[in-house]
Amino acid sequence: MSGQNTPPSRRTAIIAAVVVVALVAGVLLIRFGQDSDSGSDRNDSRPVVTAPRPTVASGAAGPAGDAAGVPVGFSADEPGAVAAAVAYSTASQRWLYFTDEEIEAAIAEIATPVAAPRLAQDVVADVAMAREQLAQSSGPIWWLVRPLAWRVDDFRDTQARVSVWTVTILSAASVAAPQSEFLTVTLDLSWVDGDWRVDGVRDTPGPTPITGPHDQPWDAEPFDQALDGFTRMDGEPVS
Repeated sequence: MSGQNTPPSRRTAIIAAVVVVALVAGVLLIRFGQDSDSGSDRNDSRPVVTAPRPTVASGAAGPAGDAAGVPVGFSADEPGAVAAAVAYSTASQRWLYFTDEEIEAAIAEIATPVAAPRLAQDVVADVAMAREQLAQSSGPIWWLVRPLAWRVDDFRDTQARVSVWTVTILSAASVAAPQSEFLTVTLDLSWVDGDWRVDGVRDTPGPTPITGPHDQPWDAEPFDQALDGFTRMDGEPVS
């Protein structure tokens, strides 16, 4: 089945870029400094209290369960840090379907007490902007964030740095032309309160493959028609 012969309009592509930035930036472009000047910020941060973590089975990396709608409960070793990084790097998959309160609760579960308040504030603001844009769509909204590969950059007992290669797919009729974005997401993790938690995140573009030689640009309507009847692998409904 072929896509639309006419490429999506420039206006649609620009709006789509705004939506992608809003959704991705909230989780992927936050970087929390940990230098000696950050003491005042740490004192001003509100304490974040989370429920006890589910216990990970012996020999397993996790997650052991969910809390506030996000995976939690990872082993204290390097495989646990990798599993946590892969799960957290695609957490933005869920933000679009959460209320503001649910986003705040979810971030409290996966971020350090220092990072959580600021991260929650930024994500809530960005997702609100994305919701406003996507609410104008006249058709289904496809928003998928998937991990593709990972690399351990550093691991030292209670600290880890893991990079995850991800792809984001977005399509929304009248708002966002079907598009994909490849990012390498680097997460700084700290072992806090019995689990790996996000202390800092940053991303870099790519690596990005080109489309296949027989592919062509699609517009949102034929994209939706081609996927009619499909169920997402994670079971989430198509908005």
